[in-house]
Amino acid sequence: MSIVHPASRFAPILQNPILVWIGQRSYAMYLWHWIIFQVTRPSVDLAGQMWALYALRILIVFALADISLRYVEQPIRRGALKLWLKGLKYRTKKERSQQTRTFAAIFVVVLALATVVSVRAVSIGNEQRAVIEEALTAPEVSISAPASDGLWVTGDSVILGIRASIAAQKPISVMNARIGRQAPELLEVMTRDKAEIGNSPVVFNLGNNGVLNRSDVQAIFELVKDQPQVIVVNTAVSRPWRDGNNALVTEIAQQYSTVTLIDWNTISMGHPEYFAPDGIHLVPTGVAVYVGEILKYLK
Repeated sequence: MSIVHPASRFAPILQNPILVWIGQRSYAMYLWHWIIFQVTRPSVDLAGQMWALYALRILIVFALADISLRYVEQPIRRGALKLWLKGLKYRTKKERSQQTRTFAAIFVVVLALATVVSVRAVSIGNEQRAVIEEALTAPEVSISAPASDGLWVTGDSVILGIRASIAAQKPISVMNARIGRQAPELLEVMTRDKAEIGNSPVVFNLGNNGVLNRSDVQAIFELVKDQPQVIVVNTAVSRPWRDGNNALVTEIAQQYSTVTLIDWNTISMGHPEYFAPDGIHLVPTGVAVYVGEILKYLK
């Protein structure tokens, strides 16, 4: 390509030693990064400052890529493997046996490491799935003995997933959430539940399960406008309706002085470790952050 031609205006940039170093190891980086990033997840496998953990992960990938280049890629490119195979017939039986055992041991070690990484990844995934399933399969509606200062918490399966965590820190008067709940049903159950809770702060989420209708969203906010505090959490689902739903919720939320909007989409951006594989439900790390944001604004 013309961009890499020595006479190209980009050639001096691409000849920068740092870019050359990265380019020589780019394929090894590609191979190593998935493994390293799977077993060194911030707040899951490692604890510490986020910037420091990401820097550590990148440095590990760079180091392994350099080792791969020096001791695997370059020797193979120079024909070391081919020469070794050709030289087998000139070696003594004892030397061939020793080398065979050495390569067999290396193969077993690599296979064992790959197995450990795979088993660990599957185990972590199963544990997270079990936690999520336990949270989602409990009774859909649970109303405790009403407390004058208890919370009114309602929404969909994401709210189901956080209920134990939020209940451990704040009294709850009404908890009403269901998997796959959309705005029309939310409006219906909130209208019914309002009689149970009186003058309680309300926490709910909007936008995960399909395109929102302006009239439904407006009606929900009108229903809770007299509550002493309203906290609504927007959606971070990777779906076509996410941005439109969030824009609508933001627009209507701004019309009410008692409403606090938590921008979960922005907060969770760049943090896949918060989510289960479906990208919607939360693992314990995500639950802690989600609930922490709610508690931050509760009076």
